[in-house]
Amino acid sequence: MPVVLGFELNELSFKAFSSKRMFDRRWHLRRERFIAYQVAMLVGLAAECTATYSLAKYEDLQGLYENNYTGAHFYQNDLIDCEISTIVFCVLVACVFGADFFFLLQFPRQRYPLWYQICKKTAAVIVTLGILGSAIASTIIIARNTAVLGHISDELVAEARVRFHHPPWEYRTWSVNIAYIVQLWVAWVGCVVSTVLMFLAANWDAANGPGPVGGDTESLRGTMPASRRKLVAGDSTADLNADQAMRPIGAREV
Repeated sequence: MPVVLGFELNELSFKAFSSKRMFDRRWHLRRERFIAYQVAMLVGLAAECTATYSLAKYEDLQGLYENNYTGAHFYQNDLIDCEISTIVFCVLVACVFGADFFFLLQFPRQRYPLWYQICKKTAAVIVTLGILGSAIASTIIIARNTAVLGHISDELVAEARVRFHHPPWEYRTWSVNIAYIVQLWVAWVGCVVSTVLMFLAANWDAANGPGPVGGDTESLRGTMPASRRKLVAGDSTADLNADQAMRPIGAREV
C-alpha cells in the first residue's frame, strides 16, 4: 500500500465528505470541530474577499486623483494596512484549520507526534490573535478615520471630490467596509471556538487514542481501511488459535 509521510493513501475516499461520515457522533468532538472549522474558514474567506474588493476600489480612486491632478496624493493607507492584515490572517486561517479539517476527515485514526500537536496549537492561537487584532484595528479605523487628498489647492480638492466620488472618503459610510468588519468579527468567533475544540480534541486523543468512542469492529468496517481490517481480523484469529491451544485435549466447546 502507498504510504507518504506516514499516511496510508488507500484511506483517502470521496465518501468521507458525506454528512454521515463527517458528522459521525462516535468520534469525540468530530461534528463540533467540522462545524466550527467551516465557520472560521468560510466566513473568513468572505471577509478576505470583501476587504480585497474595498482595497482595490480605494487604490483605483487614488490612481484617478494622482493621475488627473499633478502633485496630488491621496492618503488612505490606514484603511489599506488594515485590509492587508485582514487578507493575510484570513489566508492563514484557511491554512491552519483547513489542514486540520482535511486530516480529520481523511485520516481520523492517525496518531500525530507531540511536535506536530504543539505546532498546530501554536499556529491556531497566533492566527486567532491576528484576526482579533485585524478586527479591532479595522473597526477603529473605519469608525473614526477619513481619507484625505493633499498637496493641491482647496478648489482642486473640492473639484476632485465631486468628479471622483466613489468609494466615499468617509470609510464608515460605505457598506462594503461595514460588511467586511462584521464578517471579520464572526470569523474571529469561529476561530476562537475552533481553537478551543482543537485543544480539547488533542488532549482527548492523547489520553484515549484517536479512534471512535465505544466503536466496535463490525460497526467500523464501513470506514476502516482494508489494511487495518485485515490487521484486526488477524489479531482476532490469533487470539482464537491461542485459546484453542490452551484448551485441554479432549475438552468439548461449550
